[in-house]
Amino acid sequence: MLGGLRLVSVQQGFDPRDFALVAFGGAGPLHANALGILTGAWPVIVPPSPGVLCALGDATTSKRSEAARTVLRRFADLTGGELATVLTELATEASARLAEQGVQDPSVTYQVDVRYHGQGFEIPIEVPTLDGDPLAALAADFDAEHERLFSFLLGTDHELVNARATVSGPRPSVAAVTLPDSEGPPTPIDTHPVHVGGGSVDAHVYDRTTLRAGDVIAGPAIVVEMDSTTLVLPGHAATVHPSGSLLINPVEA
Repeated sequence: MLGGLRLVSVQQGFDPRDFALVAFGGAGPLHANALGILTGAWPVIVPPSPGVLCALGDATTSKRSEAARTVLRRFADLTGGELATVLTELATEASARLAEQGVQDPSVTYQVDVRYHGQGFEIPIEVPTLDGDPLAALAADFDAEHERLFSFLLGTDHELVNARATVSGPRPSVAAVTLPDSEGPPTPIDTHPVHVGGGSVDAHVYDRTTLRAGDVIAGPAIVVEMDSTTLVLPGHAATVHPSGSLLINPVEA
């Protein structure tokens, strides 16, 4: 799991200590506190019902259609108008598919895959506007991203590989959850030994459905719910956010 986190952070040029760590899935919250220690990413955020978070996202996401085309043209052999024509055609194609499903007035975003001429890999770059000549801005954005990822630039021409238009309908309206404020320290439902750091310690067990905004759960502790289990390690504490999320942080000595 640490290797997976490094793949999407350090190996992409991001310091995990600049980010929070979000735990989801049935087993994610069980290991999240330990992974926060290993990566230095705080707070560790455990959203409500983490075991069904993917299903919730699927049920509440907007309809989307994407059209793509391989171009393979050097910037020197391409004009901004030609690029705008390609992207507009792709947007029309993608919009037609959504229109068949009753989606009207969708939003459109554009993206291109760019590389230095002669390279064997490309970097996706957002196209903020089709007005004017976007090629100079794309070249500058590509150079900045290439330098961030690989710490060097090349003096060769840029090459457009793929162009994409993504068309999205409105996002379904979902009411936010707001927990009532805490009226006192949370009450554990059980105490259970857990193996931590080479030894056994007693951990209080809490039912997540009984927690309220502002509750603080000091580790070692276990928070149980229908679809997942959260482990709070010694030296750490979980604070219940009004949204229902658990925010795990180290406890200052």
